[in-house]
Amino acid sequence: MNIDQSEDRKLDELLRQSYAGLRQTKADQRQAVLDGLSDARRTAKTPVKRSRLWLPWALTAACLIALFAVWSWRTIGPGNVAYGIDDVPQRLAEVQSLSLHGWMWMRWPWETKKPPIRLPIEIVLKRPGKFRATSSGVSFRNREPQIRQIVQLCDGQHEWLLDGDHKLQSSRPISALTALLNTEAIAQSTAALDVLGPPDAAYRIVGTENHKGRRLDVYQARFQTGTNTTVSRVWIDPKDGIPVRVMREETDASGKTSPEMELTEIAVNVPLADELFRFDGPKQAPPTGPAAQQPTTAPPVLDLAPSGSALNGSEKLEFWQALRISDNAALIVWWRSAPVAQTDAPDWLSNMTMVATSSGGDRALRHHWIYQSNAADRWNWSLVVPADGRSLGRGQIRFTLQAPRWVGTLHMMPLRLREDDLRRLLRAAHDAILPNNVPEISLPYLQAVARKLASAKSSD
Repeated sequence: MNIDQSEDRKLDELLRQSYAGLRQTKADQRQAVLDGLSDARRTAKTPVKRSRLWLPWALTAACLIALFAVWSWRTIGPGNVAYGIDDVPQRLAEVQSLSLHGWMWMRWPWETKKPPIRLPIEIVLKRPGKFRATSSGVSFRNREPQIRQIVQLCDGQHEWLLDGDHKLQSSRPISALTALLNTEAIAQSTAALDVLGPPDAAYRIVGTENHKGRRLDVYQARFQTGTNTTVSRVWIDPKDGIPVRVMREETDASGKTSPEMELTEIAVNVPLADELFRFDGPKQAPPTGPAAQQPTTAPPVLDLAPSGSALNGSEKLEFWQALRISDNAALIVWWRSAPVAQTDAPDWLSNMTMVATSSGGDRALRHHWIYQSNAADRWNWSLVVPADGRSLGRGQIRFTLQAPRWVGTLHMMPLRLREDDLRRLLRAAHDAILPNNVPEISLPYLQAVARKLASAKSSD
């Protein structure tokens, strides 16, 4: 890793001065740039080949699995556009609705002859800020499986948590920005990670098949899942580049193959009634626990609870959000426990590594402090870019903290947001997190820092 602690400390001020004018939206300049990009696209000789966690409440063996595949491209769609598997996350980040249903299979931990246990998959979402997600988990009592389900609903203003019998377990009002973030966390982790598999899963096209009157391209990848090997196949419609079907099978060390996951329904941009995302069940018996403590005031503009945590007693490593600032840059809002046995000016990056995961393996990151809190209970703002300057792709960012008797690791997927939503979120996060004397941190400023960081010579 290249954590650039020797970065010119005047960088912030110089960039703020140089790019102050960019903080104001100017419609004529913006349109001129867009027109220039459109002209460049029309005159290009070759089509572009590639463009580019949810909350930790889920049950033990549960996962919200979903769609699609990675890494190579083949088909040409309308308008001479090259549709590639790497583009799937971006395309799914642009759809207005997504409905996904299927099955996952879970093996018995000690019984090899019994068929796997089949559990349902359900993810339905409607942008902005509405989702319905079903999570299934299995525990064993007296060697008999106990299947539990949790349904999480969000209608853009409230979140509800239901048990498998659709009885209310908890509820809370939330802001529109929080609803948007939670919806995108589900949608994008589904499209770019849970569905596509690990970032090093390399797909290749293996043929075409007819499915319900449609001619589909079939992609296949093979990757390790613990001690087992998973073979994933994805059917993609070359006309729009959207996956239609997904199947995964796993093979254990003995060579036995069994089903792992199948998505039988994948639909995008379909009408979805708002009632799907709302709880209208009986309320005569108030739930106990968190649901009984309903706040009487309006919810905060942002929910600042960590999205991911690695904890061990007094040691901690947590992040609030990871946001994609540009194709090769991410803003990470995070904190950690204080460095041990250091001076009055501790190095808050000591004993830490930061890498980007990708199909080519781990990639070093360059780091720049956007805001350093110098405290274990206040959020830091860090900007990171790959040291090679290339796109982050669909991989994750991994932070690792090496403590004296513990190693904490966080995996973060930088969320892709529309520019207007990203600007709005940055303003709200600035007001909610940073001290009053910190100047506004705008999107143009962050992008300018990212460009300078990406073009800097390596200090390795």
